[in-house]
Amino acid sequence: MVQIVGKYQHVSDENFDNYIKSLGNNDLIDTFLQSSPVVEVQQDGDQWTVSVTDKGKSGSATFKLGETYEEQMLSLPASFKSVTTREGNSFRTESSFSAEVKVTRLYEFTDDGIIVHLSSNTSDVKAKRTYRRL
Repeated sequence: MVQIVGKYQHVSDENFDNYIKSLGNNDLIDTFLQSSPVVEVQQDGDQWTVSVTDKGKSGSATFKLGETYEEQMLSLPASFKSVTTREGNSFRTESSFSAEVKVTRLYEFTDDGIIVHLSSNTSDVKAKRTYRRL
């Protein structure tokens, strides 16, 4: 079993710009593309906390697997509802950005880091963000 708890530095993206454009919020494209976040995953019993730090800003989400929680990304003004489940060495987070836009993030944990697979219900465009373990 791969160690999930840890700290991870963003290192690369694949098709991320097209993915952000497919979500229809062109005002945030530059903000997302210029980001290089550090993600920290912590566990306390059955409660998980994922913290993100980028360019002096930070935010976190604390949740229990399978339960709905409020989440906020650093570059989005409003919070949204998410549910995270575990699938082996992966976390699947399904988020409702609006009544029309649903986003799925599959966090695939490896010995070296995380590969985050991004998809949405609004298009077939998919992306990946890669992080290395610190």
